Amino acid sequence: MAQHYTENDEYMTSPDIHDVALECIEAALLSMKQQMQPFGCGVGLFGVSRGAELALLLGQLLAEDGAAALPDAIAAHSVPEQIWGAYIVENYRKGGYEGGETRPAWSWRGSHERTLPRMLLHPERYPNPIFIAHGMEDELWDVTAAKRLVARMEEAGRPPEAHFFDYEGHTFGPGRNRELELQVDFFARTLSSKR
Repeated sequence: MAQHYTENDEYMTSPDIHDVALECIEAALLSMKQQMQPFGCGVGLFGVSRGAELALLLGQLLAEDGAAALPDAIAAHSVPEQIWGAYIVENYRKGGYEGGETRPAWSWRGSHERTLPRMLLHPERYPNPIFIAHGMEDELWDVTAAKRLVARMEEAGRPPEAHFFDYEGHTFGPGRNRELELQVDFFARTLSSKR
């Protein structure tokens, strides 16, 4: 999933994020895991913003189902604490988009029962390492929500590797390079030597 949901040079213009079947990503993960197995390497999943939501939700769902496609690690930048509704491009273009969409963004195994808007994410159900990066000045998803998510994980005995960056917003500026260094280190530690 593209970071800015775009198929052209315009920011946040297409495609819609509506009723996306997460099984397609499950299939891709399973294929990558099978291809990497002979090399002893794990497979990680990384998402930014809505992609971070997707990564945490998919990790949760795969873990709950005991699925073979479960990634070996997840990294998430600018995380929400809940599942958001569909992102409809036309609504955004009209202005005043405030995330109040009630249609589901995601589906799982033909159902929305576990992917409804406003349901809390439960990354503590995912058994493998999680990396979280969030800007303290995030203007889209308040950092307090990300901190609540991290606190829930810690209370459940599943603490993530969490990094909160001063003076950074939803998309990072100068702090991006440091985040990438930390993220590369995280994946190097968690994905190597999986034999």
